[in-house]
Amino acid sequence: MVDLIRGRKLDRGRTIAPLIVGAAAFMQAFDASSVLVALPTMAAEFGVPVLSMNMVVVAYLVAATAFLPVCGWAADRYGARRMFLVAVAGFGLASLGCILAPTLEWLIAARAFEGCMGALLLPIGRIIVLRGVDRDDFAGALAILTLPVMLGPLMGPTLGGLIVDLASWRWLFGVNIVVAIIGLIMVPRFVDAVPSQGGTALDLPGLVLIGGGLVGVSYGLTALARGLMPLAGALGLIGGGIVCGLLYVWHCRRHPAPVLDFSSLRLPAVLATNVGGLFQRQMVSAVPFLLMMLFQPAFGWDAATSGGLLFAGALGAMLGRWLMQPIVARVGVRRFLLVNSVLFAATLAGCASFGPDTPHLAIMALLFVQGMVRAAQLIGMMTMSYQGVPDKEFGSVSTIASVSQQFALSVGIALAVGALSALQAFYGDFTLSREVISPAFLLLGALSMISMFWYWRLPDEMGRRGAAMAPDAGNDL
Repeated sequence: MVDLIRGRKLDRGRTIAPLIVGAAAFMQAFDASSVLVALPTMAAEFGVPVLSMNMVVVAYLVAATAFLPVCGWAADRYGARRMFLVAVAGFGLASLGCILAPTLEWLIAARAFEGCMGALLLPIGRIIVLRGVDRDDFAGALAILTLPVMLGPLMGPTLGGLIVDLASWRWLFGVNIVVAIIGLIMVPRFVDAVPSQGGTALDLPGLVLIGGGLVGVSYGLTALARGLMPLAGALGLIGGGIVCGLLYVWHCRRHPAPVLDFSSLRLPAVLATNVGGLFQRQMVSAVPFLLMMLFQPAFGWDAATSGGLLFAGALGAMLGRWLMQPIVARVGVRRFLLVNSVLFAATLAGCASFGPDTPHLAIMALLFVQGMVRAAQLIGMMTMSYQGVPDKEFGSVSTIASVSQQFALSVGIALAVGALSALQAFYGDFTLSREVISPAFLLLGALSMISMFWYWRLPDEMGRRGAAMAPDAGNDL
């Protein structure tokens, strides 16, 4: 009888709990991918230029970036399961706020709160899963956890497009509410409580500095790109963000338990992938945003068609996750990242060839390849980032990677909007036409190549022995 009970507990930890936690985290992945498809429809309802809708995406990403550093502290202080339930409930309430939004400003505020709650879902969910299983079961539990999360980007564009065309963009957020209600019922019943670890007091000055730095730079770049405030104000925000970041580095070196420990950036691989890799991580948000502008305002295609085309990229990304490991084991991560960077840039530039008469199958084929290449590149970067990292610093490196990825996503949207605004001014065409949008893909492809500067300086042998590391790397894609 004891063995039977013990077996049921192990099964809950290895299978049931990861599946339920992953299903709750599915909300964030679905939300992020489906909202892009709805931006032109939202703009029409609120009566604003479609490029102004970038704030609906940026508000979420900036809030999530600023809130990420407190995830580990909150889980240790109050218990991981308790904080996960708070995140699920908060995400559901924020989604309700998006449904009821009477104005664009209301929607942006609701999205910001949604971002704060979304920042907690996957990192704390990962803590719940990893603390509930033995080390030997880490990879299997994480694989189950990521399965529902991976379905979000796969289902988001297609299902989101259908919802927008057949009903209303507001019902996109209704999916989140249904999942949140199910999660609030299932988590207490099937996910074991993870006791609080006590932990240290929250590094509040550090949180203010790092939050101010991330928000200042992200929102300042967005404001600069769209002219949301006078030039001096936007530059002041960016400058203030940089000053906050520098002050945080000074603070981090002197605080015994900083909210975000940057000391791991002394390691060449961690620096290369989380600082140099920013130029490629930005493309994860910039490219889908540009594609939606191209497919809908420029080509006049409906949301369902546009979302169906993005489905090909999400499917390619799923396959790219698993095809990467054997290749890296043969050639090494450094060499792989260098070669794959060129392929990635080429697929970005290839999007400039899309026209309203381009066969949909041809578009889907290129986006499928691009998704594979992008996913392989990001997982390669995550694998590289763990090279030479002491065991005690794995948590710090994981947090740095999550913040770097989230920050890059918010900057990527600002980058895409800035490129379109500059091209509109250059051509004297302030519509979103193919002639304005297509060159932006060439600019992004060239920008992504800057990451190679950091990869090139790494030792050639680095990465061969660690090709199978970081089993949870795909969680942050």
